Amino acid sequence: MTDILSQYKGSTIEDLPTPNFIIDEEKFDRNCTTMLNNIEKLSQECDVPIKFRAHVKTHKTAKGTFKQLGHGLPLAKRITRAILVSTLKEAVELLDYQDRQCLDYIDDISYSLPCCVSEFIPLLSNLSRRVNNFQVFVDNVEHLENLKKFGKPASGKKWSIFIKVDMGTNRAGLACNSSEFLSLLKRLTSPDIKEVVEPYGFYAHAGHSYSSTTINDTQALLMEEIKAVNSAAKVLCSVDPEFDASALTLSVGATPTSNSLKLDDKSTLVRLITAELIGKLEVHCGNYCMYDLQQVATGCVQDYELSGFVLGTVLSSYPSRGELLSNTGVMSLTREASSIKGFGICVDLKQVLTSKEFSREWYVARVSQEHGILKPIRNWSETTLLKLGTKFAVLPQHACITMAQFEYYFVVNSQGVVTDVWVPFQKW
Repeated sequence: MTDILSQYKGSTIEDLPTPNFIIDEEKFDRNCTTMLNNIEKLSQECDVPIKFRAHVKTHKTAKGTFKQLGHGLPLAKRITRAILVSTLKEAVELLDYQDRQCLDYIDDISYSLPCCVSEFIPLLSNLSRRVNNFQVFVDNVEHLENLKKFGKPASGKKWSIFIKVDMGTNRAGLACNSSEFLSLLKRLTSPDIKEVVEPYGFYAHAGHSYSSTTINDTQALLMEEIKAVNSAAKVLCSVDPEFDASALTLSVGATPTSNSLKLDDKSTLVRLITAELIGKLEVHCGNYCMYDLQQVATGCVQDYELSGFVLGTVLSSYPSRGELLSNTGVMSLTREASSIKGFGICVDLKQVLTSKEFSREWYVARVSQEHGILKPIRNWSETTLLKLGTKFAVLPQHACITMAQFEYYFVVNSQGVVTDVWVPFQKW
């Protein structure tokens, strides 16, 4: 997208076409730095190594990923080389970009979708050659049989697997007290499977933490995640008493639960990690670099911490029904929702780059393909009316889904001037 950058570099937000997605780089950097430093602080408080794995699925860009790893962040107190991807394309494109730039930032990749079936195993095998550590996800006995049938991956090592633990969201994974989970572990420890597969660890994601309303709630769910993977590791040790549990990685996280590390009082969490954990703790999350209204609804972040927004334009006005028309329809905002009503909160461009609570006067009440209907949060007569042609920011409900609607993102500095264009590795 060098042509886009050459055309718009140095332009202000007001000069950009709409609808488009904007990233406030200063806030993005701050969010990445805060998460890395919170993990480092927890590690110091526990006096044990705690790994961080950055999920890149929200923005899917190389430059954003490198920031998540800690590069280019002078205040970050640690660097990580581990990422989590939601598509194989993310992994391949990131490694290709890294090679072209002669960089060596990423050396540990987990592919978060349990997909050890014949269509994908050869692709997973090829990817295993490109990094020192590569983990696939397993939550079905047949996955093990498929890996055994294929044999060792192209790396020449054994398949390194994360076993996915279901935290009750019924999306993927197995409950560690289920018969299916026990059957999986028994097969995992059989001699013929051991020849080609080795457990890397257990992985849990508290997806239901997105419905939390306080940061204390999310801390409780973080501890539930840790207890779940720790229990899973104990089951493995009961199946195979000779297994060295200390070698297992116990990976937990979601942006809400990871955000609970901002709390000053982590004494109960620290005791859990230091006194009960039988493996090595890893924290993973991804949305934190951007944030969105779903995260604001959890009570863990403020609206001004969001580092991205959709830029839209007011197109028409309907005073008799108290509504405005914009070009921020479903194709730019999607239909994601949260306890915050509407499909996005509108913010004045003079406010959106600041770091203080935003004034909320308008929200996107309805969307169709290209139409976004704005309604005032209060009465029409009490609201500052937006003139036709006015450009405004929309805070999205779900950044990961919203950003997938755009083929590139304008990156701006704190003055709203375009400094870069980031291109995501979208689709599959």
